[in-house]
Amino acid sequence: MTITRTTAAILLATVFCAARLSADDPAELTRRGVQLSTEKKFDDAARQFDRAIEIQDQASAKTYHNKGWVRELKGDFPGALKNYEEAIRRNPKQLPSYERSGYLYYKTADYDRAVAAGEYVIKADPNNAEVIKWLPEAYKMKLLKQQEELLAKQREEERKRKEEEERRRAEEKKQAEKKDEEKKPSRILYATWDFTLRSAYYFDGGDFKYVTTSGIPVSLPNMLYVSFMPTPSWEFDLLAGTPHLGALMPGVAAYTERFQVMYHMDKWFLGVGVLGSHYKDDFNYGKELTLHDIKVGAVLGFSDEKSTTKITAYPRYLPQDTSHSSGRTLDVGFMEFSYRYDVDKYLGYYSRISAADYYFFDHRNRVSNYYGVYELSLGLVLGKYDDATKQKFLTFTIDITERFYLLDLANDEPYRFANGQGLFGADSSTWFKGDAFPGYYTNGHVFSVKAEEQINRYFFVYQKI
Repeated sequence: MTITRTTAAILLATVFCAARLSADDPAELTRRGVQLSTEKKFDDAARQFDRAIEIQDQASAKTYHNKGWVRELKGDFPGALKNYEEAIRRNPKQLPSYERSGYLYYKTADYDRAVAAGEYVIKADPNNAEVIKWLPEAYKMKLLKQQEELLAKQREEERKRKEEEERRRAEEKKQAEKKDEEKKPSRILYATWDFTLRSAYYFDGGDFKYVTTSGIPVSLPNMLYVSFMPTPSWEFDLLAGTPHLGALMPGVAAYTERFQVMYHMDKWFLGVGVLGSHYKDDFNYGKELTLHDIKVGAVLGFSDEKSTTKITAYPRYLPQDTSHSSGRTLDVGFMEFSYRYDVDKYLGYYSRISAADYYFFDHRNRVSNYYGVYELSLGLVLGKYDDATKQKFLTFTIDITERFYLLDLANDEPYRFANGQGLFGADSSTWFKGDAFPGYYTNGHVFSVKAEEQINRYFFVYQKI
């Protein structure tokens, strides 16, 4: 009986162990969960499934840990961490995975996560001998990193504060300038009148002599300019007087007037005008004659806070003297391009290109005389401001001009295009004969300095040498 009871006990133990193994098998747990589901014992079925998942995760967590260890031995720290983290996700109680991931966080300078993992291991296993090797250093490096991040944050905040302060000051300056500009009365009338006293040195006499200029009504180079803007959109300009066209230019224009009407559209402006030219002298026809010419032209320009560009055109073709004209006539053409740029309120520069053509026709004899003056100018403007009034009170302008004189007399083909008259003296009949510009005469160089002084709010005076 004793033997029989012992055998039974062994069998019972064997059966119990087999049943125990079968009860912890994920496949068996899954089968039982399905069976319980069919019996509508859903909560019991869910618990069976959860247990199966738990057993599977615990088994796979060890596999992920071992895979991470292999990656770590190969030096692939990112790959190792990925597997250690997956092992922890599957089995949050698997301390070796915390231990190894914490060490790799420490080695890759992720001190916050290293400290968190190390503290978790020490709390669960106070006698852990591996974590204690690097955890104190991780604490130290975490503190240093926090200090660096704090300093970097403070520097960034200081940089942003300075930028904000600069923006605020710039905005305040802009608003102050805008208020100052609003306080200034809008310009309604601007007018200048200038005249020139000419003297020349004569080598034969060894002395300076006053030089007169044939003009109407006085023989003195002078020019009146008036700009009237009754509204911000409309501008009326008048330029009238006896022009000075250079020392080598005869009195081809005793008087000229130009009246223009311009319409301003924000930054662009467009206008039309009339140019009148008047001749009164005797050097063209052997006796004194008075001739007049009227031209219609246009103005196009662009202006912003810094620059102004302007194109003025009075072509001789509007209208033009042709072979159908009779008697003796004057024909004038004028073109100008100007550009100005203000670097700031103290410094600016400009450039100007102009072309003035004067044709004197004798239609009865089919001949013409031509005089032209083309100019290329570059200038620098220096301004000085009063600190109290914030207004410019003194301006210096330095100008360099290259002047080209054109001359073609007694041309017996007065109506042919490119006949040596106009177009910089180009002549199509001599283009391939080595003399493409027979109308070019000579050129001159002009250097001038102008000082402009503000007398009061409404008047200024300038001198130019």
